Amino acid sequence: MMTIIKIIGVVVLVLVAAIGFLYWLSSKPIMKDQAISDIKGIADKSINDKKSIYSALVYIDAPQKDLTVKYAAGESNGEKIKTDQPFHVASVGKQFTATLIGRLIDEGKIKLHDPVGLYLDDALLDNLFVFKGVDYKDLVTIQQLLSHTSGVADYFALKDNGLMESLYQTPDKFFTPQELVKYTQEHQTAYFAPGNGYHYSDTGYILLGLIIESATKKPFHENLHEVIFDPLSMKDTYLMFYSEPQNGKRPIAEAWVNGHEISQFQSVSIDWAGGGVISTLDDLAVYIRALYQGRIISPETLEALNQFDYEFIPGIAYGNGFMQMQFDKFMPTLRFLPKMTGHMGVLGTQLFYDAATDMVYVSSLGSSDATAASVQTMIQTLSTVYRIK
Repeated sequence: MMTIIKIIGVVVLVLVAAIGFLYWLSSKPIMKDQAISDIKGIADKSINDKKSIYSALVYIDAPQKDLTVKYAAGESNGEKIKTDQPFHVASVGKQFTATLIGRLIDEGKIKLHDPVGLYLDDALLDNLFVFKGVDYKDLVTIQQLLSHTSGVADYFALKDNGLMESLYQTPDKFFTPQELVKYTQEHQTAYFAPGNGYHYSDTGYILLGLIIESATKKPFHENLHEVIFDPLSMKDTYLMFYSEPQNGKRPIAEAWVNGHEISQFQSVSIDWAGGGVISTLDDLAVYIRALYQGRIISPETLEALNQFDYEFIPGIAYGNGFMQMQFDKFMPTLRFLPKMTGHMGVLGTQLFYDAATDMVYVSSLGSSDATAASVQTMIQTLSTVYRIK
C-alpha cells in the first residue's frame, strides 16, 4: 500500500527534525530508566490530530542495551489503544511476499531471474510493460518485480492515475488481484523498459502474489500461513478478507487515509500481496528476527534479496522486497545509527532489524499522513537507545 506520493517531503521534514534533535543528543548519556521514559514520550508526541494521527504503537528490542520497550499511545475505536492491538501493516507486508519468493527459490521451484512469463499467462501481462511502442513482457524477471525495476505502473499511486482515493470513495468495493492488474492494463502505461529505472509499483507485487500461487498451486494466503505465520506461531497475523488468525479476530486499529478512517472497508482489499496483512507488534518482531536467523529462508537467498542497489528516496535504499535505512544520508551526524533493514508502509508502519546487534524496531502510527512522523519517531527512538550508558 506504499506510494511515493505519501513520501514527498519526508526528506526535508526528517532533516529539519534531525537538526533540532542533534542538539538534544549533545547532552550526556542517560540511564536505562530515563531512556524508557524518553521513548514513551517520543511516541506520545507523535500523536497529531491535525494529521489524523490518533494513536502510536512502538516496539524496540535492543539486546545490546538490555532494553525492551513496548508502548501504546492514544486511542483507537473510542478506546485507549493497547500494545497487542492488531493493525494494518500496509507495505511492511511486502517483506512477506519477498520471503515467500525466497522460500520458492530455496525449494528450486523458481529462480530469482526467471522471466515472469514462465508462471503467468500472456493475457495477464498484456499492455503492462509496453514502453515507447515496444512490449517487453517477455523480458521482465521476478527480480525486477521485487525491486520495482520492471517499469510497470502502480495501480495505487495517485501520480499514476491510481486507485488510492477508491479506499474511501467506494468503501464497499471488493478488489480482486486480477481486477487490480486489469486496471493497470487499461488505464496506465509503463515508465521505462525493464531494468532501466526504478518506479515503486504495487501492481508488481500483485503479480508476485500470482506467481507464488502459480508455482505452489495454492492460494497466496495459504502460503503465508504455511511458510511464515503458523511455523512462527504468529497467532494474531492473517491476510485480511482471506484467512483467520489462530487467536481469532479482534478489533483492528483505526487506519486513516487522507482524513478518512478505512480500517473496516471492503476496499482495503486493494492491498493483497502488496500489504494486505493484519498483524501485531509482537508477531512482526518474531517474524523479522526469525527471518534473519535463517529460520524461514536460507542465508544465501536472504543475501540475494538484501542487495540494496536502488534508491527509494535519499536515505532509504531498496533491494528485492526490502528497504535499508541509511541514516547518514538523512544527516551525516546520524552515522552512529545502524543501517536497519526491513520495510515501511503508508500508514506510518515500520518493521526494521539490525543483524549486528539483533535489534528490532516496529511501529504503527495508523495514518497516511504519518510517513514523516514515523521516520522521525524511529530516528529519535534509536538515538535514545544509543545514549544509554
